[in-house]
Amino acid sequence: MGIWDALNDPMMGTIVDKTRTNLGKLRPYLLFVPIPLGIATVVFFGGAEFLAGVQSTTLKIIYMCVTYFIWEFFYTIGDIPFWGLSAAISPNPVDRSNAITSARFLSGIIGGLATPVISLLIDLSNKGVIGINMRQLFLVMGIVAGTVGMGLFSLSGIFCRERVVQNSDEPKVLDCFRFLFKNKPLLLIVCSNILATVGGVTDTFAQYFYIFSLGAASWGTIIGIPGVISGFLTYLLLPALERRWTSKQIVVRTTILKALVGTTTFLIGMKFYRNPAVIVPLLMIQGFIFSSLTSINMVVPTKMIGDTVDYMEWKTGERNEGMAFSLLTFISKLTGSLCTAIATAIIPVIGLVTVQLADNSLQLVENPQINTRFWLWALVTILPPVASLISLIPYRFYDLEGKKLKDIQEEMIARRELNSKTISKSEGEI
Repeated sequence: MGIWDALNDPMMGTIVDKTRTNLGKLRPYLLFVPIPLGIATVVFFGGAEFLAGVQSTTLKIIYMCVTYFIWEFFYTIGDIPFWGLSAAISPNPVDRSNAITSARFLSGIIGGLATPVISLLIDLSNKGVIGINMRQLFLVMGIVAGTVGMGLFSLSGIFCRERVVQNSDEPKVLDCFRFLFKNKPLLLIVCSNILATVGGVTDTFAQYFYIFSLGAASWGTIIGIPGVISGFLTYLLLPALERRWTSKQIVVRTTILKALVGTTTFLIGMKFYRNPAVIVPLLMIQGFIFSSLTSINMVVPTKMIGDTVDYMEWKTGERNEGMAFSLLTFISKLTGSLCTAIATAIIPVIGLVTVQLADNSLQLVENPQINTRFWLWALVTILPPVASLISLIPYRFYDLEGKKLKDIQEEMIARRELNSKTISKSEGEI
């Protein structure tokens, strides 16, 4: 499923770049996808409740695979045009930056709130406080997520406009890839994301750390609160950073700072990783700083992809927003699947073993011969800084910034104005 999840992104990117309609090449998909995506979300997440009376494990696996396939199909139809729209709504890089910052900010806030809320709801459900079991909880979350997703995609399709004129000729699939691999800045950003995604293994182990070292998954709710607050500060801080530094400089400096903070947290907590009274405040401080830095490093590279689309148009005469953004999501999903596989392999190595209980259910427990809690602490705190520093290597060769970028953007504005005048003159003669 992970392979399909990754491969459908460049496929959709190619389809988007070949689309020609009066509404544009991106908006039609955003107008179409909300309802089927919302329904697919409910059907997928509600599977456990819908199949509550089914005993066949095979049937449950088939249901999960089929519904995930359908959900991912519709999600990709919406996701690729959504982010591609950021490069098409305006030829002005400042306008694009503001749009991307707002989108990433809101998605980060929603995502930041979702994780601790879900952790809390899981604990409350397991303790019988909220009166619904886990199957019902996931169905409710599916309904909420499906409804919110429908609304967001609908808003972008209805109110956004494509203001960067698309090429009249439809690109061929092979041409899209050929143009893409001529785009050195984009490939460098992709390579950086590949290296950074290794740190995503941490996400798998955070919940284990809360449960085994701190005693409850709901600790993640408390620890996550400062991060949500810092997201608002990031939104206010980013324009000032963009006036002072180039996009590349912002990414490099915030990444180094994140690595320093993560390393410091690891060293301080080496003696206290079993003590919630010390670790919870420490992780709250780290989360406050990390959330700001991570938000910046989500917004800025996305803005930089818009710059690489301009570069590709300047160099080849073609605009391939769909392919550019789909390549990034393709790599992200592929490496994400790899991270899941790596995390699964690491679990028994750090001393977490699966045992069968009297009711035939399975449960993870600690191997007393291995210091599982220390390894969880190391994976949660030191792995992300290491991955972040490694991800900076491709940026050593990234040069689409400063005067070079400004000259390209000014030349593209002049080209578009000339093309617009030529088209208007031709139409007048007709």
